[in-house]
Amino acid sequence: MPKRSKTRSSPQRTWTIPHPSSISTGPNAEPSTEPAGAAHPSRPCRPTPSAEEILMPRPVQTRMDHASFMDLHARLAAGRGTPSAPAAAAAALVRAAALVRTGQVVTAGAPPPAGDAESEGPGAPYRLRQWHDAGDGWHAVNDRIELDIHGSPSMTHLDALHHFAYIDASGPGGTSGIEAHIGGIVGRGVLLDIPRATGGLAVPGGWVVTPDDIETTLSSQSVELTPGDTLWLRFGREHPRSADDVLGAVPAPGLSLACAEWLAEVRPALVITDHGLDSVPSEVDGMPVPWHALLLNSLRVPLVDMADMSDVASACADVGRYEFLSVVAPLHLPGASGSPVNPLAIL
Repeated sequence: MPKRSKTRSSPQRTWTIPHPSSISTGPNAEPSTEPAGAAHPSRPCRPTPSAEEILMPRPVQTRMDHASFMDLHARLAAGRGTPSAPAAAAAALVRAAALVRTGQVVTAGAPPPAGDAESEGPGAPYRLRQWHDAGDGWHAVNDRIELDIHGSPSMTHLDALHHFAYIDASGPGGTSGIEAHIGGIVGRGVLLDIPRATGGLAVPGGWVVTPDDIETTLSSQSVELTPGDTLWLRFGREHPRSADDVLGAVPAPGLSLACAEWLAEVRPALVITDHGLDSVPSEVDGMPVPWHALLLNSLRVPLVDMADMSDVASACADVGRYEFLSVVAPLHLPGASGSPVNPLAIL
């Protein structure tokens, strides 16, 4: 990424939000011809952002073809660095622990979203069965829990490397399960609070955050990312999640694939988001979740989806600091491709 320039002040940010019917998703998608700021009959648009505003995330308008994506995937895999030596990793952890100054512990775990509590099988948000044991003067409640680790009805969860496989000329993707992470992923966490940098508004569904947005957010927060950090990337939410949403059918914000080279360069140990990195619609023709392929397969970086970073963002803003000790530990579920987690930011 280019050297960051001095941060400029920005007025309250407003967005022109594309109506879902105006988002082109075909392989030959063209930008919408509707005038910027024009009102849709069923969803009025907000004023168009001015050229003086800092951040310019953009709606998904064009798509990378599959051959170009395969080339990007192979290039990132070929340039992937090696894990830090144990001594270096231990030293980095000691430095991260020194970031604890107030002792405030902020959680980012979110429960499964609301949905049909009576439904069964995939798509039901959360299935809890309880039974009781009792004896002379005592009573115990026992639980059996069933939930979906991945997808629309999921709670905050960690994707292990073998959650997603992408096959190209180099062969199948990763094969590491959740067991690879049961020791926890602990280290320096860095929050990039995109809504804060845009004046407090969530990034709209169908929009992507660009390299310029990342650069400006880092500069405005006076923070740097270094290899081995945990990247907390907050898009914000316009609407509450619902377990009844069909995955891929509801427009969602994401990180532009133009940021792929940058992310490969900073080599994070983990990426945490409050949606997922993949926008809806996708930027890649025929690939609905390209970031899953790039992170889990090419870069071998696990991913946490569906976190709730609102409290973490508020705490960081209160202390004026966007780095902290980050702690994420999955359950020990042999053979599983993911696990519920409750990410902690310790300031």
